[in-house]
Amino acid sequence: MKATNATTYRSMLGFLNTTTSRLQTLQVAVATGRKLNTASDNPAGVAPTLLTRSRMSAATTHYDLNLAALDRLKAQDTQMDQAENLISRAIELTVASGNGTYGDYEREIMASEMKDLRDSMKSLANGQMDGKYFFSGFNDLTPPFVDNPAYDPILDPRPVLYQGDYGQKNLEISPGETETINFTGNSIFLGDADNDGVTDAGQVDIFAVMATIEEAMRNDDSAGATAALGDLNTALEQISVNRSQMGVAANRIDRANENIQDVKVDLEEVLSRYQDADLIESITEMTQQEQALQAAMDVTGRLSKLSILDYLR
Repeated sequence: MKATNATTYRSMLGFLNTTTSRLQTLQVAVATGRKLNTASDNPAGVAPTLLTRSRMSAATTHYDLNLAALDRLKAQDTQMDQAENLISRAIELTVASGNGTYGDYEREIMASEMKDLRDSMKSLANGQMDGKYFFSGFNDLTPPFVDNPAYDPILDPRPVLYQGDYGQKNLEISPGETETINFTGNSIFLGDADNDGVTDAGQVDIFAVMATIEEAMRNDDSAGATAALGDLNTALEQISVNRSQMGVAANRIDRANENIQDVKVDLEEVLSRYQDADLIESITEMTQQEQALQAAMDVTGRLSKLSILDYLR
């Protein structure tokens, strides 16, 4: 087949276009550090890259939500620690009230402190973070506990009323794995774990116990006050059990976040394999393409000067 000037020009033009296009692709890869900048760079790698990015985004979302849940659980644990301290002090006061050397005046002072402890307990039970109450269930914009206006030691022995609900918030801490991240105030402070509005057997209404002891102290009834020591110990255990459950939830979320971090590292390696450029290799190839383009342009320039007149001189 005879090669004509037109054929030669078309061949050189095709080579120039191909070389220029490849050079531009390499220049973008070197500038961005990525070899996959458009779908045409690697059509087969587009789908796995998008899938990997989606999985990384989901992992990041799980991780951030888990951190927020851990912050709330840690804050609740602080509330529970203080509640244990309040009950321990109430036990000390109750034991002291049984001392026969104390008279009405001393027991009145103890009763006042017991009331302060109960008020502090209610403040803890109404603890909140970012405007949301810890122990109100789904109804977390409403304080869980309010004073009972109809309180009567005999007719209605409930010093406070629960106005939260019984909703449990379940967080997906990793794909297919959920954890309960809230604990309702009726269970923790009123001993009503089955949500029927009545204190369960073996549990106590902590506020009622403290109010009973306070009344006994004010009435100089040391025997009545010390008789409630068992209930205070039950209250302490009640708080401790719920606090332990919070700790279990926090530990599980911690482990989930550790796993998520490991998964993100693996996903980053996969993503890097598909989209990150080998800079040394890319720079080397870019230099070669630049040299090839320059050579092609030189040859094309020489071809453009050829004419019949060059042979008639």
